[in-house]
Amino acid sequence: GHLAALLAAGVDYLFVPNTVSAETRWTDNESYICPWGQTLPFVLRRAPAFEPHMDRFLSPCILFRMGPEFVRKELRRLCRPLGVSRAVVDAAVERAYAAQRRFRAELLRAGRRALERLEQTGSPGIVVIGRPYNIHDDGVNLSVARKLRDYYGVNCIPIDCLDTDSVDVRDVDDNMYWEYGRRLLAAAKIVGRYPNLHIIHVTNFKCGPDSFIKHFIRTASGKPFLSLQFDGHSNDAGMMTRCEAYLDSKGILRPWRKKSSAEGAAVASG
Repeated sequence: GHLAALLAAGVDYLFVPNTVSAETRWTDNESYICPWGQTLPFVLRRAPAFEPHMDRFLSPCILFRMGPEFVRKELRRLCRPLGVSRAVVDAAVERAYAAQRRFRAELLRAGRRALERLEQTGSPGIVVIGRPYNIHDDGVNLSVARKLRDYYGVNCIPIDCLDTDSVDVRDVDDNMYWEYGRRLLAAAKIVGRYPNLHIIHVTNFKCGPDSFIKHFIRTASGKPFLSLQFDGHSNDAGMMTRCEAYLDSKGILRPWRKKSSAEGAAVASG
């Protein structure tokens, strides 16, 4: 869908990298991303509607695990035929890494503040874990985290706000070569340190790695958790019913309807 929208907009090129691995400090195992992410550019090129546009695809092979210098070399190779100089590519890569570091630091600061606040008040919290394209896409997850906050007053913390990079998960699985899986287990171990934190795991139908990884989450956290599996549907009744049951089992179910901005405006004008 994203690709079709870009083609309809008349873009000159489509940047769809063949991303194989993620940056990691845990080099004893591989840090692969999922097969879908690795094969995405090849799958898209073979879609009948996209085959006529194959010459517009820019698909460098990126192994972030290999470090910035490897990334620079791959992007230099990609950009040379486009007339982009080595100096421009190197400067862009440096700025991109710096922006990512700043962004990551802000996420961790927000996470630390949230954990400190929950610890001070003794309030329960839900850590929403999953792959970024699942937990941050409202169309995929039906805005579960927002609805938990607006309808039930649940304090939700996304996995990105936890310092998963510093957590060793080899005691849970000594060969976790999926990087997203390693982060899931690291987040679960962090949750296990706090008696007032619980887990909702957002996954999607037919995710092969998650079908195995989820069995290690309870071991890592020492707590039961809720796994929500989405399959491109648009009705949230079943999902929210399961969330309610989970919150009730944890003793934190409390109806708490927050007015949306549209509702607030309607009340004010009335």
